[in-house]
Amino acid sequence: MTNEQIERAARIIAAALVHGTTTDPAYEAARLLDEQGLLAAAPADPFEAPGRNRPAASPAAVAALADCRRAKKIADDAQSLVTDLPGAPEVEAAGGEVKFVVHPRSLADWKQWLDRLGIGDARGRSTGAAMVVHCTYLGVRARLVGYGVPAMYSERNAAVYGRGVRS
Repeated sequence: MTNEQIERAARIIAAALVHGTTTDPAYEAARLLDEQGLLAAAPADPFEAPGRNRPAASPAAVAALADCRRAKKIADDAQSLVTDLPGAPEVEAAGGEVKFVVHPRSLADWKQWLDRLGIGDARGRSTGAAMVVHCTYLGVRARLVGYGVPAMYSERNAAVYGRGVRS
């Protein structure tokens, strides 16, 4: 604002305070300044303001975005590839990882999933209700979650080793 604009704005504010017709003199002053074109609109993008530079994306952020896009594409493509497998599969991508959630009816069904994803002899982690196996699927981090699998392994072990605790 130039010196002349400052003086003009001061006169408008004084008039609003002394002769304003509303009960809110600050609002009255702001309205009058706006009508006279003395209020500057804020830029839509804060980095458009003079002296503000948009930071460059970090290499880690660029890599994470690429991982997320790749995982999303693979998850979308995998939907059609796994519909013939047992266990009502759900496939989704989040955080650069593809997640397969299945409900196999038998250990043979579970083995089909392990074979299809190329997991082989990877060890899973039991969460009580589900078995979670981390792997790589088509070059992307993946997770296979099989609900009911720990119970099926327990039943199989009980049948093989007997119901009692071995000493």
